[in-house]
Amino acid sequence: MQKRLLSLDVFRGLTVALMILVNNPGSWRHIYAPLRHASWHGWTPTDLVFPFFLFIVGVAISLSFSKHREKGEGRRDLTRKIIRRTILIFAFGLLLNGWPFGIPFNAQMAKEWDIWFFFRRWTDIRIFGVLQRIALAYFAVGLITLYLPRVRNRVLAGLGFFALYEILMRAPLVAGWGAGDFSLQHNFARWFDLLILGENHVWGGQGIPFDPEGIISTLPAVVTTLLGVFVGDIIRKKQSHQEKLSSIFTMGVLLYFIGNLLSPWEPINKALWTCTYVLVTGGLAMIMVVFTSWIVDVRGWVKWAKPAIVFGSNPLVVFVGSGILARSMNLIRWTTADGSVVSVKGFIYGNWIAPYFTPINASLTYALLNIAFWTAILWYLYVKKIFIKI
Repeated sequence: MQKRLLSLDVFRGLTVALMILVNNPGSWRHIYAPLRHASWHGWTPTDLVFPFFLFIVGVAISLSFSKHREKGEGRRDLTRKIIRRTILIFAFGLLLNGWPFGIPFNAQMAKEWDIWFFFRRWTDIRIFGVLQRIALAYFAVGLITLYLPRVRNRVLAGLGFFALYEILMRAPLVAGWGAGDFSLQHNFARWFDLLILGENHVWGGQGIPFDPEGIISTLPAVVTTLLGVFVGDIIRKKQSHQEKLSSIFTMGVLLYFIGNLLSPWEPINKALWTCTYVLVTGGLAMIMVVFTSWIVDVRGWVKWAKPAIVFGSNPLVVFVGSGILARSMNLIRWTTADGSVVSVKGFIYGNWIAPYFTPINASLTYALLNIAFWTAILWYLYVKKIFIKI
């Protein structure tokens, strides 16, 4: 069991490291194509980060819940833990979305600040986000795992989430919206988020109000997490390690090809988290589980994998910490002698990195330095056996 958990940490660590890499370029104008999200339909390696992490959450649910049940914890105790973790993870997501809640990091912010700024911040805060989706998927899959112990019933639950998503996205429920439209402007998921949340509380990074972690698209994301539970259940079986890896690999290849075969009817789209996207990324996640287990469990290359293990040991710390740090470095600004305004990030990137590389490689170097920075912090926590869990 220990080695299997170690290989899961390797997978988690590689996923988190890729997240840091794609979220922290020196310049958003200069990024290698594989480190960008697909503009709409399709996928790039960057589009694997989030579904891989949700998948790992599912594997961890299967493994951890079985341990708790072996210790004699009942459904009521585990249900309370599920609710508590869901609330805390969702709250951390709101913290990231609202940061810095009016804390005056520069002169302009200090000039505009008053005692009511914190409360006004809630009038336009984005409600959903990455951590919020993780929280809701964890909540749904945690309850499914707890109250539907039979594999057949869990499969039916997953198909139910798929069916509800397809009905909502394809049925002509609202004039001018949905009815099988998977475009950015007129999909049903966007209409529903605008109706329930309002324009002020959804993401606007696509040029129009649209939330890639919204309400409707969370339904198939639950299935992504549930796929991880199925793999966790296979890992717990009393079979040879080779048999387990063979089963996971076969299932992963099948899901990957089924998702691609269905893509002419439903596009592979991360922002809408389409069912084909779930199948393709879920299949790739299973193949990745086999790959990391082969490295750690079969080949025994633990030393090579140690940085990934360290990165996977404190995912909440690095996710929340890197988000707060990146935003703070952009907000801490000052006026130079020539009258220009520069931020901490702008100063570091512009003076210590950009002059020595081409623009695209300078941007990549900054992202790699972020990974090195967080590796040092996480390594210290790992050595001191400090693991932040909620």
